Amino acid sequence: MNIFDATIVDYLSKFSQTSKSFDAFMAFIVDNNCVKGVVLVTMLWFFWFQKSAENVYNRECVIISVLSCLVAITVGRALALWLPFRFRPILNSGIHFIKPFGSQALLLGSMSSFPSDNAVMFFSLASGIFLISRKIGMLTYLYVLVVICFPRVYLGYHFPTDILAGAAIGILITFIISRDKISKPITKQVFVFSAKHTGIFYALTFLLIYEIARMFNEVRVAGVYLLDFLHIHIY
Repeated sequence: MNIFDATIVDYLSKFSQTSKSFDAFMAFIVDNNCVKGVVLVTMLWFFWFQKSAENVYNRECVIISVLSCLVAITVGRALALWLPFRFRPILNSGIHFIKPFGSQALLLGSMSSFPSDNAVMFFSLASGIFLISRKIGMLTYLYVLVVICFPRVYLGYHFPTDILAGAAIGILITFIISRDKISKPITKQVFVFSAKHTGIFYALTFLLIYEIARMFNEVRVAGVYLLDFLHIHIY
């Protein structure tokens, strides 16, 4: 563990188990999708339907944000699989970490902590909001850092560098995709499809936004069942 992670983890451990209410509140935030994804996707819906002179630009940014989120989480997952496995602080017996009350990591043991999926996804979405409004975007960045990411470090689910790496991936991918040469052809096709097949467009968009708000929980569960099925029937 590097000195940066060690310093922050050791400092936060001083507050662990000093307040059952605070530890429980941190655990509540981590497990509550309404506090995390729902807040951000609600903001995207707001900008999509807001009547303003910048309506077309706002909708382009929403499309960029959603697309970037999908690309970013794919890249993040690929890196987690390809890079050397990193145990989470709560599961790492080689460091001095005091487990907060209510901290659970039973379902995270098989997943490398680097980079953080939450940081990748939600910093990517926040970057899309930043493209629409710098003021609201900065507040959204702060919200993602403090409300979504900090509890994960405090509870031992991630090292600080997991969060920083995830944030860098999410932000970088969003700003790359937002380049006109990349985004314009894509947003143009989306607008054409939405005008021609409005019902299908909004039905599919709802499903996609719903899964983003839920951190693709249903997709992940389905993937696990599929892999188990293939393993049983093929191998």
